[in-house]
Amino acid sequence: EIILAYNPTVSPYHFLRSMDDIEIFNTTYKDNPYLPIQMVKEIEALEKKNPKYWKIYGLGEYTVNEKAVFQNFQILEDFPVHELLGFGLDFGFSQDPTALVAVHRHHDMLYVRELMYDRGLTTNEIVKKLKDLNISNTAEIWADSAEPRLIEEIYRSGFNIKPVKKGPDSIRFGISVLQNYGLVVDKASTHLIDELYGYEYITDKNGIVLDKPQDFNNHLIDALRYFAMSRLSIKQQNK
Repeated sequence: EIILAYNPTVSPYHFLRSMDDIEIFNTTYKDNPYLPIQMVKEIEALEKKNPKYWKIYGLGEYTVNEKAVFQNFQILEDFPVHELLGFGLDFGFSQDPTALVAVHRHHDMLYVRELMYDRGLTTNEIVKKLKDLNISNTAEIWADSAEPRLIEEIYRSGFNIKPVKKGPDSIRFGISVLQNYGLVVDKASTHLIDELYGYEYITDKNGIVLDKPQDFNNHLIDALRYFAMSRLSIKQQNK
């Protein structure tokens, strides 16, 4: 028997909750008989002083990340099949994963699936995974332009891969394009769901939320952003 403990994260889809043959216990400060009375008072004062923190630290529940870049996205278990627009690809190797997303569209909704999230992949291994996913040689794959050699090698392997053009302020631009659509995510896309819940704007030393997202745990989001910048912006659609 193994006991694992974790604090509520920004995502209610923590990997421990998806494991088979487990029991889940939701414990709070009330389960700790050794907690100093002053700390108990401080926690219980949160119910009126800060309802959000009370929900986390008092009740041990998940709450909305108010600094999250993407506030309104849906998670579906039975993922419908809609028009495939293409793919976004972000390269990584040792510390960062190589991340691939498929993007489908139905009216003003984007249906997104995580297809690859692996570290240590060589070019040949990436190509093999693309072939195993039955990605056609006509489907557009928009990839990080910082890796021109990788893009060229994948292109020569028969895939329609293209480098995304990054202009000034491209991160904010890509996010703004995505925010024009509703996002629906396949429930099996666990890494993407975690990224969407945790992807938030930076806070300065005075606690002011800036209009700049953090550059952390955003590999699948970057892949999605590359695709949005290249295929979904007004300029590209007019072309």
